[in-house]
Amino acid sequence: MKPRRRPLRFVAVVAWLALAGLGGWQGHEQRLAARRALAVLAQQEQERDWLARLSPAPSADNAAALAADLAATEKTIAARRATLAGPARRMLDPAPPARSLDAWFELATYVERMRALAAQAQVALKPDERFGFAAHTNEGPGEALVSAVHRQRIVMQWLVESLLESRPRALLAVQRQPPRTAEQRAGREPVAAIDGPDYFTPDPRLSLRVPGLVEGEAFRLEFTGQTAALRAFLTAMASFQFPVIVRNLEVEPLAAEAAAAAPDPYAGLPAVPGAPPAPVPIVRPSLSKFAVTLECVEILPAPTPPPTT
Repeated sequence: MKPRRRPLRFVAVVAWLALAGLGGWQGHEQRLAARRALAVLAQQEQERDWLARLSPAPSADNAAALAADLAATEKTIAARRATLAGPARRMLDPAPPARSLDAWFELATYVERMRALAAQAQVALKPDERFGFAAHTNEGPGEALVSAVHRQRIVMQWLVESLLESRPRALLAVQRQPPRTAEQRAGREPVAAIDGPDYFTPDPRLSLRVPGLVEGEAFRLEFTGQTAALRAFLTAMASFQFPVIVRNLEVEPLAAEAAAAAPDPYAGLPAVPGAPPAPVPIVRPSLSKFAVTLECVEILPAPTPPPTT
């Protein structure tokens, strides 16, 4: 009978050891889970303490302060929009021509007026100078671009008039960004590349455009003269009659041969008997070539906030 009991005892011992090992493994897993839970709890407590130390903390007083700051910011934005609204309205006064032919006549009148002003200011021009609108020498813009070209013409006329009043020596180039239709400005249609002496592609890094908030259109004037002409032109831009902002300025001193060709300030004066000869200036006026890139900005209407539910 004894030999038969040993296998039963052996099986019982093995079963007990297996149960003990299973219990130990389960206990180990439970301890690991407890440690992980404690670690998560400690992290959450740290986040709670960090949020409690925030300034401003999420309290009723701080919520009221944030609401007051928001109201003040909205008031400032409204005031700046109103400041820009006046100059921006000038770009649409008078209203755009109704037809392409009317736009062509308007551009022809603009060119003749700029030529007369340049002659009055004694500013040298190219024989075929069209002041940024050579593309419309023989025809007006397409119907979809009449309004856009009209806006460009109004801004360009003010820029050229201001430059001529500054008395540069010569006007070398007048360029503008290719016009865009209303659909292209809204981003609903692609903008096709346009070649020609009228157009240039501005550096997008210099633009103030913010999609949906601020629109911008670039212009570029290239001329020669003394620094006083540049200074007078930039002063005119600071008057902000239009929302135009200088974005880039390039200066290149002209060669000595070009500076020597500057007009003699004493030429044409009548000789006085017995008077000493007219002095010869030792230093001739220094001339430079300037290129000014400007952007006419437009603040778009504020987006309508979605209805609250």
